[in-house]
Amino acid sequence: MRLRRHPSLIRLAATTSGAALVITSLAATSASATVDPDDLELAAEQPVVTSHETNGPKAPSSSLVETDPALLKLTSSKKVPVMVKYDLDAVASYDGSLPQYDATSPAVTGKSLAGSSAAERKYRGYVADQTAEISAEVTDAVPGTEIVQEFDTVYGGVAAMVPGDEIPALLEVPGVVAVQENTLEQPLTDSSTEFINAGAAYDLLGTTAEAGDGLVLGNIDTGLWPEHESFEDLGNLSPYDGPALRCDYGDNPLTEAVDPFECNDKLVGGYSFTEFYDANNPAYLHQGTARDAEGHGSHTSGTTAGNIVEEPQIDADIARIQGVAPGVKIVEYKALGPGGGYTSDLVAAVQQSILDDVDALNYSISGGSNVTDPIELAFLNAVDAGVFVAASAGNDGPGAGTSNHVSPWVTTVAASTQDRAFTSTLTLNADDGSSFVVEGASLTAGITEPLPVVHAAEAPYSDPLCLEPAPDGLFDGQIVVCERGENARVAKGYNVLAGDAAGMVLYNPALADVATDNHYLPAVHVADGTELKAYLDSHTGITGSFPAGSKGEGQGDVMAAFSSRGPAGPFIKPDVTAPGVSILAAMTPTPESTDAGPAGKYYQAISGTSMSAPHIAGVGLLLKASYPDWTPGQIKSAIMTQSLTEVLKEDLTTPADPFDMGAGRVDVGEALEAPFTISETTANYNALTTDPVHAIDLNIPSINAPTMPGRLSTTRTLENTSGKTLVVRPKVDAPEGSTIKVTPQQATIRPGGTASFDVTITDTSASGAQKFGAITFRTNHGDGHIPVAFVPTQGNVVASQSCDATSITTDESVTCTVTATNESFNEQTVNATTQGTGALKGLTAETATLTGAEPGVPSVDDVPQGSPAGYLDLAGFGITPVTVGDEDFITYTVPAYTYNGRTYTSLSISTNGYVVAGGGTSEDSKCCELPDGPSSARPNSVLAPFWTDLNGEGAEGIRIGSLNDGVNQWLVVQWDVNVWGTTDARTFQAWIGLGSQQDVSFTYAEPMDALPADLTFLVGAENHIGQGDMVAELPDGTDKVVTSTDPTPGGSLTYEVTLDAKKKAGDGVVRTEIVADEVPGTTILETPVTVTKSERDDVKPTVTVKDGAEFTVGSDGTYSKVSYKLYDAGKVDMVVLNGVEKDLTDNVWSDLNYVRPGVFGAKAGNNTLKVHDVAGNVTTVRFTLTS
Repeated sequence: MRLRRHPSLIRLAATTSGAALVITSLAATSASATVDPDDLELAAEQPVVTSHETNGPKAPSSSLVETDPALLKLTSSKKVPVMVKYDLDAVASYDGSLPQYDATSPAVTGKSLAGSSAAERKYRGYVADQTAEISAEVTDAVPGTEIVQEFDTVYGGVAAMVPGDEIPALLEVPGVVAVQENTLEQPLTDSSTEFINAGAAYDLLGTTAEAGDGLVLGNIDTGLWPEHESFEDLGNLSPYDGPALRCDYGDNPLTEAVDPFECNDKLVGGYSFTEFYDANNPAYLHQGTARDAEGHGSHTSGTTAGNIVEEPQIDADIARIQGVAPGVKIVEYKALGPGGGYTSDLVAAVQQSILDDVDALNYSISGGSNVTDPIELAFLNAVDAGVFVAASAGNDGPGAGTSNHVSPWVTTVAASTQDRAFTSTLTLNADDGSSFVVEGASLTAGITEPLPVVHAAEAPYSDPLCLEPAPDGLFDGQIVVCERGENARVAKGYNVLAGDAAGMVLYNPALADVATDNHYLPAVHVADGTELKAYLDSHTGITGSFPAGSKGEGQGDVMAAFSSRGPAGPFIKPDVTAPGVSILAAMTPTPESTDAGPAGKYYQAISGTSMSAPHIAGVGLLLKASYPDWTPGQIKSAIMTQSLTEVLKEDLTTPADPFDMGAGRVDVGEALEAPFTISETTANYNALTTDPVHAIDLNIPSINAPTMPGRLSTTRTLENTSGKTLVVRPKVDAPEGSTIKVTPQQATIRPGGTASFDVTITDTSASGAQKFGAITFRTNHGDGHIPVAFVPTQGNVVASQSCDATSITTDESVTCTVTATNESFNEQTVNATTQGTGALKGLTAETATLTGAEPGVPSVDDVPQGSPAGYLDLAGFGITPVTVGDEDFITYTVPAYTYNGRTYTSLSISTNGYVVAGGGTSEDSKCCELPDGPSSARPNSVLAPFWTDLNGEGAEGIRIGSLNDGVNQWLVVQWDVNVWGTTDARTFQAWIGLGSQQDVSFTYAEPMDALPADLTFLVGAENHIGQGDMVAELPDGTDKVVTSTDPTPGGSLTYEVTLDAKKKAGDGVVRTEIVADEVPGTTILETPVTVTKSERDDVKPTVTVKDGAEFTVGSDGTYSKVSYKLYDAGKVDMVVLNGVEKDLTDNVWSDLNYVRPGVFGAKAGNNTLKVHDVAGNVTTVRFTLTS
């Protein structure tokens, strides 16, 4: 059955990248006639790739890893050791999420990995095949790569030696999720509180340990390890007196006794909200309880509100660890299972947190890509209930448009560095009295007394990389030196510990970054082992020692490369940045995955915006403790307006912009001193958030205008929170070519009072470039700033203006034509005013109601031989395939083509068998949970020969090329891919004709076989608002042709205006201002016209009687016939004889011949002749004619 749906045209059209917005009127179109394949050849102009979003991860473990930012800064071609994470789950952690494979994780099955089960053997085979395919593509893409070890039981990837400057290329390989080695210098949690100046709050509150006491944190995450010392009831906090809470942490699995955890005055509650997840996924560790089996939730809760812990349970020499607000009570809402969390479970957790009367929520979870997302709406309910919400921006940076949680009521947090690292110093001494000292990285206990040092390369172990477990007792009481590479860093320590080693020195074979892992034994990591290895090779009787890891110096206020960026949604996102790189906080002692290091560890140092958001949640609680009456909006405002802006991008050089860091990096001390706040009401959030014209008017501490058509005004209202009278004087920082004006220039605000400031942004360039500015509200009691972002571009009423001259004189005029076209799909009233400014004068106003446009609607029909040449393998034209993986999304710039009456110059190709006309973003990449038919949900502008879950891994990939036959030209997109999870190949093409006529067809190498029952699919086409023809019918090999109905252009207003020059020369501008219903601000068109002084001609024409009887008969003013010779250097314009005009040819010389009664107004008797020149001078001649 064919499914068609035609959504209401009320939906606003979104401007699509690469689309020329003028709608083309055309008749219903179809594919061109069949051409002879022998006539086709490669066109001169070929598509150019502009972005390749590779291998969107599917494996649950893939979402937990990220590329270490430091590796992306390497510029040397020297090989460095790296771990390369592939998009697959290791056998030890695989939870059964693939339909064809049962779970193998012991945490799910309850069985050890002995290799005896059929499920384990089958899944290991899958991992081996996937690893081989991805590794082959890795070595093809980066020939210098040496794969030295594969990991299937743990990690799910490989160890490799890779040229340092080739790591970005490695990340482009489909199937590669992350390249990992080191982090930036490792900061402590208590150092991060110092770095963000939390001590100012402790001073104000008169306590550190009890800072925030009486307030409650709600943490929605993976759960929490309740017996952790970070959450222990130390007896110093006030009794909990809030609503009755559940305490579902269950029994402590580390004790033999049945001793379920009982909540206390620190950890006051715990819930499991995984109902939907549990019903749709295999069993997992600690299921049905709030107990943490992953570590993420323990870490985030500890970062926000962990106790001050003196002498923490950590091997390193760390004297103290604490959360940002140590006195805050905690309720943990476990809403994530091993593979993530469903929206319904997450929303249920938010709902319960409101009922539990928490004061702040931390949400270190992805999502919220639009303001109407269910979780974002739940957050709005929370904010309305007085709950401050901090959420992670996401770890998909540094690409633009990747930020999560785009709603204005949430405080969305980016991640940046702080100024701490963990270091240790290795000292070696040989029997010849020499010594070798080198600094390394460590977060473990040390070896304080010198112990014998042995190189793992020496016999009898003879394993320099420490790949295999050492025989029992081989290294008893010794420090073993292992080379980095091939296997996991922690695995090396595990292997030498098997031989009873006392410690490990891990070294890089060449200079590279270092990491601070949770090792199985005391360990130190040396950045460049060249000199270390030389010392070991040339000396004997070596002993060594190194102290426990301790904090050192690092470079703070640098954006983490992984931190997601704006623009995202209608507002500036993220809002603020906070420390999020290698943050040390609580860990569960029973991790499900061996990749997390040894069991029994209670702390871990990890990175992500998941780590930065809890800092902001903690800061919010400190502000709430200090100012109990502040609303969540006021807390957000204080954090943003008082943030520090001297932050760098990840290149360590370029200043970060608001789409990197939001308003800046949080500073608690400054936030406490905020003299004013800027906040909004829920009613206005409901009314304005989704209004494309008025969303900018929400009273939030930032301004974003993604469409700024020329001039745009908004208002920000400041509330005086200083307790003193404020005198406010705004200061602006505007980008070049733009102006930002704030009025009034000064305002006085009484304590608790408000003042409103109008902000007007002007930029008539229509450049389409992203611009940033700032407004600082200077006061007599401290300043506050807000970021400003805008794009000078016209909205959906597109206007143009042309004039008939660019220069006129002071006695001339200029005539201009103005056109405004409605490109939206709604009727709009347009008010236009054109006036002369500067040296021009005059004004014309026009008003019109313009009908909305109606797009073409595509349909798809089987047409034998409907494609220009049928299926024609692009390999025959020498076009090489683009290597792709799973969920790749590639965008190309291409020659112009027409689809549904719109002209496009770009397109995006999904590995899942469809094209997005005009290009798209990662939000348009969709493999699964397809709609039933045409849908307004993204992606739109879709051409789908075969849309389903397809995978380029193990297949040739995607080819794209431009072919012509000497007359016509086509873009051809070819998929050579497999059905996901199989080797079932599918090969098909989309042909797109170039030019102004639509010519689109699909063709197939062979009929399509049925898909696995669990995979849905669609074939068809949509326009950019989701109308079209999408069906679930397997292609039988017959070509398909996409035709579209006629689009109807929107209405246009066109008028002419004539403007005069002023008497004084100068520069003039023809300025048109247009206001339309659906365009924010005012569209401004400006055409410069130069006015020069007129060189006036005041010499009258010369008029003389022509001699000769053939011309004149008579004399002295009396004639029976007379002729005149006319002359004027400025040209003769016309003559008037007795009131009768005759235009002449504007020549210098002219003749008026044979004047006599009855000819050209002449009469017998007295006659008057007036001769005019072009300048307006007149010569009058009077004469008499006789009859």
